[in-house]
Amino acid sequence: MPPAIILIAGPPCSGKSTYALKHARGGDVVLDRDVIAQQLGSGLAHMHLARIARQAEQHLQARLDELRRSTRDGTVYVVRSLPGAHARHDWVARYNARLVLLDPGLDECLRRAHRDGRPRGTVSAIRQWYERNTAGSRHCMDCGGPATSVRCGSCCDRLRSGRPWRRVQEQVWREETHCWICSAWVDQHLPAGHAWSRTVDHRHALRDGGPPLDRDNCRLAHRRCNTSRTNQARAQGAAKPKRMVIAVDPRTI
Repeated sequence: MPPAIILIAGPPCSGKSTYALKHARGGDVVLDRDVIAQQLGSGLAHMHLARIARQAEQHLQARLDELRRSTRDGTVYVVRSLPGAHARHDWVARYNARLVLLDPGLDECLRRAHRDGRPRGTVSAIRQWYERNTAGSRHCMDCGGPATSVRCGSCCDRLRSGRPWRRVQEQVWREETHCWICSAWVDQHLPAGHAWSRTVDHRHALRDGGPPLDRDNCRLAHRRCNTSRTNQARAQGAAKPKRMVIAVDPRTI
C-alpha cells in the first residue's frame, strides 16, 4: 500500500516548510522544492532562478511518482504554494491526498517577509497569491466543490438528467412552439444534433443558481440559440478589466 500524501499549501511566508518538519516523523518524507533547488546548486533559500526552479519541480514530481509506486509505510508531506481552490482541488484529486491549507492572512505574511529579510519579489508573490486565491474561491451551492459560478459543471450536468428533468422537457415541448430567444418557430421533428433542433433552456442559468425543474424557468429554444446565449453569458462573465500584473510566479517560491 503506498504512503499517505499530505499537501501543505499556502502563500509564501505562511509556514509550510515549518509545518512539514514539525509533523514529519521517522520514516516520513518531506518534498520541498526550496530544499531540492538548493540541492541542485541554488545559492538562495527562496526565489530561485527560473531554470533551477523548473529542475526542482521536475525532481519533486519524479520523486513523488516514485513514492506513490512504492509500498513503504509513513507519510509524504508535499510543500506547494498552489493559489486558487481549483488548483488545490485538482492536485488533491490527482494524488488522492489530504490538504492542509495554511493561511495566516496577507498582513501577517507581509510582516514575516520583512522580518525574515526575504529576497526581492517575495512581497509581490504574496500579494499575487492572495489575488489568485480570492479569484478562485467560489464553491458550488450544491456539492461545495470549486466552481467558476454559483453551481459547478458536474452538478449542472446532473440536474439536466434523470426522470424529473425529462418530464419537464416533455411538458415544455408539448406547451411551446416558438424559440423564446429568437421568437422563430421550432421544428420539433429535427434530429437532436441539428443546429435548429429543439432544446429546453433555463432562463436563469443553472450555473448561476437557477431552479432546474421550475416550469417558469424552462423555455423552448433552438439548439443554436441556446448555445449562442450560453457562450455570450460565459464570455461576459469572464471579461475582466485590464490591469498591470507583476510577473512573479508563486509556484517558484
